[in-house]
Amino acid sequence: MARTTPTVWVSCWGTAPRAEVRLPGPPEQDIELDTPNWQAWLEGPSTFSFAYPIYDGRVGYIRGFMTVRKERRERGSCYWVAYRRSGERVRKIYLGRTAHLTQQQLAVTAERFLAMDVSAVQGEMGAEGQKEVMKGQIGGASLEREAMMRRVKWSHRTVQLG
Repeated sequence: MARTTPTVWVSCWGTAPRAEVRLPGPPEQDIELDTPNWQAWLEGPSTFSFAYPIYDGRVGYIRGFMTVRKERRERGSCYWVAYRRSGERVRKIYLGRTAHLTQQQLAVTAERFLAMDVSAVQGEMGAEGQKEVMKGQIGGASLEREAMMRRVKWSHRTVQLG
């Protein structure tokens, strides 16, 4: 049987969001955050990680997920850490012990990861604050490389036609 990472889903992104962990299996097993069941689930020996959505309110959808992992330290205590890949970098934010892991703290951490993603994209942009793009440009390819590839394609077509 394939192992599935438990995922937190937030039902309302307004002023009073309600979040719950969706576990693999029947929906009756779902656990609401910030409840005694939530704390017990986090403390459980079989709980190692879960995913939390990174919602971008400016565009109105989820940009991705951060992975929250339980890590054991040399002193024997367990701590929670959030990870998120941004481009080629993996970013890490320390969350603390189980007793301090709340829905509000997870939401703030997700906003921090979103801000890191936005600042990384702005770093790729030009001086005017806009990324230089031409029609049909592929991802982050430079305009010079894109133009060169188009010339190669065009010359290849003319050789085949002639």
